[in-house]
Amino acid sequence: MKIVPHYETSAAVIPSRVIECLNDATGDDMAVLIAALRVGEHFDPDETCRELGITKKTLDSALAFWERNGIISVEGAKRSGRSVPLGKKNVKTGEEKQKSESEPKETPLKRSEVPPMTTEEVARFLEGNKKARLLIKDVEKAFGKILTRSEVSIVVGLLDHLSIDPEYVMLLVAHAKERDKCSVRYVETLAFSFFDNGITTYSALVEEMAAVEAAESFEGTVRKIFGLGNRALTKKEKTLIKTWCSDWGYGKEMVTEAYEITVNSTNKPSLPYANAILEKWHSLGFKTVEEARKYQQENASDAKKKKAGSKSASSFDTDDFFEAALKRSYENK
Repeated sequence: MKIVPHYETSAAVIPSRVIECLNDATGDDMAVLIAALRVGEHFDPDETCRELGITKKTLDSALAFWERNGIISVEGAKRSGRSVPLGKKNVKTGEEKQKSESEPKETPLKRSEVPPMTTEEVARFLEGNKKARLLIKDVEKAFGKILTRSEVSIVVGLLDHLSIDPEYVMLLVAHAKERDKCSVRYVETLAFSFFDNGITTYSALVEEMAAVEAAESFEGTVRKIFGLGNRALTKKEKTLIKTWCSDWGYGKEMVTEAYEITVNSTNKPSLPYANAILEKWHSLGFKTVEEARKYQQENASDAKKKKAGSKSASSFDTDDFFEAALKRSYENK
């Protein structure tokens, strides 16, 4: 087979090391790289965004990705607003230079990514850390592939930047593998998500992961009870289910009871309404269906007595004041 390229009026020369980054690169990353290498030092961020139909945030992310992997270097002016030479520095006026030197030089870090590390920094870290070297091998074994230079940098960056143990990272790797997401990038996202929520030690992560897995398993039960089918749950719904299962310790029986009250009161299934019921039971310390039913019966009895002694009829059909209060609570949320 022979492939004949049609360069027309221009061509983009791609460094061979780009192949090492393909597992992590997105389609936008590749498009930005080709566009950048095609024009070289006359790269115009705004024009590139218009040409590729992407946002500035996507452009910056792509440039940072290739820069972090040592494929390109971006030097000079800001990445939007005017042309930015790739590989050349812009000449600043005396006034601009003085202003630039007087301003603090801080580069805001994205909380979903580790700070970029040079090859030398990674090598030094691994040389003095046997556990880190073993971790790299364990990750490769778990994912069934040799990690790229970029992936090794991410793993090392997690250990260095977050100061977490290799066991912490491997637990995330195992979690990712179970979900068929054998990606170091995915592990990086998980690490920051848990770490930023205060899960900073291995023991805390074990507990949190157990809670997450229990909640995910319980989602199937809730789907059947509420007839949700296979539709994707919203972030709020996932949080509610996790709270019922992990924080309050409620199982199928309690949720089914809340579902029955919900449908009888509103004529339709509603997770937020059921949550108002379960939240009330939790605040009262109820652990069993029997406790919840006894409470409902007592409130229903009190409601009937009050209604019988009242001269005017109630404006709603149900005689359960507890359910009426829940409706008001649910509607105000």
